[in-house]
Amino acid sequence: MKKSTTGLLLGSALVIGLSGCASSASQSSAGSSDRAWYQQPVVCGIAGGLIGGGIGYGVSGSSDEEDGVAIGATSGAAIGALLCADRTPEPVARPAPEPMPEPEPAPEPEFEPVVLSSEVTFAFDSAELRPQAEIILNEVASRLRENPDLRVRIDGHTDSVGSDEYNLDLSQRRAESVRDYLMSQGIAGNRMTATGYGEERPVATNDTDEGRSLNRRVEIDRQ
Repeated sequence: MKKSTTGLLLGSALVIGLSGCASSASQSSAGSSDRAWYQQPVVCGIAGGLIGGGIGYGVSGSSDEEDGVAIGATSGAAIGALLCADRTPEPVARPAPEPMPEPEPAPEPEFEPVVLSSEVTFAFDSAELRPQAEIILNEVASRLRENPDLRVRIDGHTDSVGSDEYNLDLSQRRAESVRDYLMSQGIAGNRMTATGYGEERPVATNDTDEGRSLNRRVEIDRQ
């Protein structure tokens, strides 16, 4: 057989064989990370070198057989290694999910303290509400309805006129009078605590009429 025919056959074998390896290697890389031994770039390079060397021998003349073999082997090895190289794309690292923000606590309902002075609440030595006090308490009841979780305390106070025991009882009746009115406006009694303190907690002097008037009061504040 002529050397040119031998080179042609070996060249065809190189193209068919290495193309099959490359195709199998691509399919194997896409489906699994494990590749057959004959699909490894080193094996393909050796096979390509052998076949390429044969091609170089087959197509070279008698005077340059060694050069043809060397060139063919080098070219075949490079082609074989390239065809069987792993072209699987590098995995893309996914960014870590951002932590969910913690829910903000629900704001507490606002309630400004209410001070009912004796001018709008009670006459001297009395626990009966005046009409002016009812106007203010209607606003308090509205605010409590808007904030159903809000609880308040109702503190009753007196001046120093009279005995301690009497003033303590009077302040308690005044606090309960305010609580009862708010209950009549639809506010649940368990949301309110009525306590009388008598003359124990003055806010002004008891030596003057003006000071004693300021001390006769009912205070409403949140618990």
